[in-house]
Amino acid sequence: METEKELSQTTKPRFRIGCLKVIGWGLLILALLAILGVFWNHTQMESKLQKALADLDRSEPGWRWEDIEAAREEVPEEENSARIIIAAAEQIPQRWPSPDFPDERIRSVPPNEMLTGEDFVRLSKELADARPALRDVERVADMPRGRHSIQLERNVIVTGLPHLQQCRNLVILLFYEAMRRNHKGDSKGALTACRTALNVARSIGEEPIYISQLVRTACCVHVCLAIERTLGQGEPSPEDLSDLQKMLETEDAFPALLIATRGERASLHKVFEGIERGELTATELEGLRSGGRPSESDRWKDTLMSLWRMDTREDHALFLSLMTQYVKAAQLPMHEQGTVEQKIEQEVRTQVAVNTLPGTTAMITRLLLPAVSRMGVAFRREHAYLRSLIVTLAAERYRREKKEWPDKLDQLCPQFFAAVPLDPFDGKPLRYRRVKDSVIIYSVGQDGRDNGGNLDRDHPTSPGIDLGFRLWDVNMRRQPPRPKPPESNPR
Repeated sequence: METEKELSQTTKPRFRIGCLKVIGWGLLILALLAILGVFWNHTQMESKLQKALADLDRSEPGWRWEDIEAAREEVPEEENSARIIIAAAEQIPQRWPSPDFPDERIRSVPPNEMLTGEDFVRLSKELADARPALRDVERVADMPRGRHSIQLERNVIVTGLPHLQQCRNLVILLFYEAMRRNHKGDSKGALTACRTALNVARSIGEEPIYISQLVRTACCVHVCLAIERTLGQGEPSPEDLSDLQKMLETEDAFPALLIATRGERASLHKVFEGIERGELTATELEGLRSGGRPSESDRWKDTLMSLWRMDTREDHALFLSLMTQYVKAAQLPMHEQGTVEQKIEQEVRTQVAVNTLPGTTAMITRLLLPAVSRMGVAFRREHAYLRSLIVTLAAERYRREKKEWPDKLDQLCPQFFAAVPLDPFDGKPLRYRRVKDSVIIYSVGQDGRDNGGNLDRDHPTSPGIDLGFRLWDVNMRRQPPRPKPPESNPR
């Protein structure tokens, strides 16, 4: 018989082996559960994404980038202003205007005041240096259609759009050319420069990218300011004013925000696809967005993204859902868009918080989701300028015919337009105010309050500022330049 000691020595190893087996089986079961969990999670994420894609395909056929590009207006080569614009922009000197050109001072001259002799000489010299570009772009005055080619890069975010800066440069050049012609009393030539600049902006066409439509918007605002100055310097012919009013009405009807929002959804959908195929990394995207180089934490993000790539599918579905809400908001009347955009942004903050796992899920949505409400305000601001200027041109045509200003804007209907345009910020008809030496046509602006036509070109987004134009009495136009303020004595 085994002694007590021998029994004890035999039992202990068996107990240890039994414990190790239990632990081993437990670990194996946990591993299997984890694998099943990952597989289930992957299936759920894939299911969410496929449902989001199917819903979009059903409700918005043609929403993908390739479909949007195919649906863009084709412009015959002989009617395509883009080719002339690119050639003309290349004629602008590389350093134009000169570094010492008093750009800010000249721009700040009130529209109904003439330039000083010194500033006019300086402006004329700057424009002479760019005369070849002005000659080349003249033909665009009668070319309202354009289309620049776009080739998306593997990473959509780095897609080059050099024509946007070329358009901006030409619009600024034409803005100054209109100013020069106004100083010489050539209202017709100034309006021709304005019409050319508007067509340069319109050459951007239906490019389905936010930056493209924002550049178009900024260019159109420049044109509006140039037209206001032309009205402050003389009395253009009613025929020229009528033609320009029609062009502005066409531009006002252009749904830039909707086009840009649909395009941004489609192009960034391609970014998600690149991530899910392993062709793009989170670090690559974030570095481009921030302009910085990848850090050690960025590399960890890439590692996590690789390990949890299936979670980007839920992120992808969330992004499409939010952007689709923005698309629907962009289809509402303009004065309703802001409130809906703010509600969506509140949902964005909630959804991203709820759907976020540390360092992974919703990371790409947080990175790529554009600030649509801020962009929406910029587009609505452009429409406030366009609509106010449309009414301004109609009021000037009325004055030329009736020899007096209208008492109210309703008097312009239906001869000069069917109905008074609505304020894009509150949905009411644009405001009209007769003051001592002029009339003011304006929108309440983004603060939503009627501030009595308080206009400030330098701070249009400030509270208490309205957006619109002043139309001077004839005897208050083309005023001599104000004397320069005396220089302060040095201490």
